[in-house]
Amino acid sequence: MTEIQVSMSEESSPFAGFLRRVGARIIDVVIVLAIFFAVGASLWPDLVTKTTTITQSEGELFSTTEYTLTEIGSIILGSAIFANTTLQEASRTQATLGKRALKIKVTDLGGGRGSLLTATFRSWPLWLPLLVGFVGTLAPIAALAALAACIVVAFTKRKQGLHDMMAKCLVVQERAVFSSESGATGE
Repeated sequence: MTEIQVSMSEESSPFAGFLRRVGARIIDVVIVLAIFFAVGASLWPDLVTKTTTITQSEGELFSTTEYTLTEIGSIILGSAIFANTTLQEASRTQATLGKRALKIKVTDLGGGRGSLLTATFRSWPLWLPLLVGFVGTLAPIAALAALAACIVVAFTKRKQGLHDMMAKCLVVQERAVFSSESGATGE
C-alpha cells in the first residue's frame, strides 16, 4: 500500500492550522461583503433592510443604523460565498484570495488540484448557513454543524475539518512537499 507523506523543508508543519485558516476566511468574507454591499445592495436595494433608530439620552439625540439581510439577500450572499470559494479552490491556484494572502492552498490527499465537485462538497460549512439562514429552525442547526465541522481543524493531526475529511482534501502551506512511501501502512 502506498501512503502519501506531506512535509516541509524546514521543521514547521506542512498543514495550515486553525488560526491561519480563520485569517484567510476573514479576508475572503471582507472581500465578498465589500463587493456585496458596494455593488449588490446599491444595484438591488431589496437585498438589505436598513433600520435607523433614534434615541435620546441626557438631552442629546443619537442615531443608530443597522443593516440586515433580507431572505433574498441571504441567498445571494450565500451564493456569492459559494462561488468565490469553490471556483477559486478548484482553479489552478487552488486557493481563495485570503488563502493566497496567507500562503496556503487546498489539495486532494495526494497534493493535486481538486475538482469543482470536490470544492463544492468541501465548502458547505461556509455557505450553507447563509443559504438556509432565513428558515427559522434550520438556521441554528446549519450554523452549529458548520461550526463543529470547522473547529475540528484545531484537533486533528493533519489539521482537517470534517468537511475536509468528507471531501478527501488537505489545506497545506504553499511550500508543502508531497511524496509517496511504498509499503507504509494506513493511519
